Amino acid sequence: LKAFVAAAAIGCSKTIYAVLCLAENAVGPDATRPDDIHTLYSGVTVEINNTDAEGRLVVGDGVAYVSKHLNVDVILDMCTLTGAQGIATGQRHASIVCNDDSIEQNAVIAGRKSGDMCHPMPYCPELFTVEFKSYVADMKNSVKNRNNAQVSCAGQFIASHLVDYKNKWIHVDMASPSHKGELATGYGVLLLLQLFVLD
Repeated sequence: LKAFVAAAAIGCSKTIYAVLCLAENAVGPDATRPDDIHTLYSGVTVEINNTDAEGRLVVGDGVAYVSKHLNVDVILDMCTLTGAQGIATGQRHASIVCNDDSIEQNAVIAGRKSGDMCHPMPYCPELFTVEFKSYVADMKNSVKNRNNAQVSCAGQFIASHLVDYKNKWIHVDMASPSHKGELATGYGVLLLLQLFVLD
């Protein structure tokens, strides 16, 4: 959100949208339970096999909304999605998953310039989509094999909800660099500004 505010303050010649994908994790009679089946905004049905993998459901709805209603050249989703991100790229680098080599390279360069560093993960839909196989829905919300590139798979889950979208997409998992102990770091503001406004 602060990157969007800063972009407006600096002035940007591009049209930029900020779509916030927010949910409250609250226990109640309407809470999601294992084996529930949700129909996401993309129209894809999702069997819940992990109630702790809830963030990807709202982010999936967010990218579906953007791909359906906003005519954009790039969709970037940024979230604190997986604990596996810290294992894959550490405390200082976010993990990125992209469907386009140029945006991937630009993100890495923007990260180095800004200090909000990131590192690419494999983008292989043909290898990771099978992790979400379900017999009762279009897909499950979490992987079958937790040892198979979880960061890439989580990004692939989100990409599965892009609706008729053929342009650039980049997923940024900033779970570890977003905090230091109990305090937020502000990670992502400079990365987004450098990637979309300052260059």
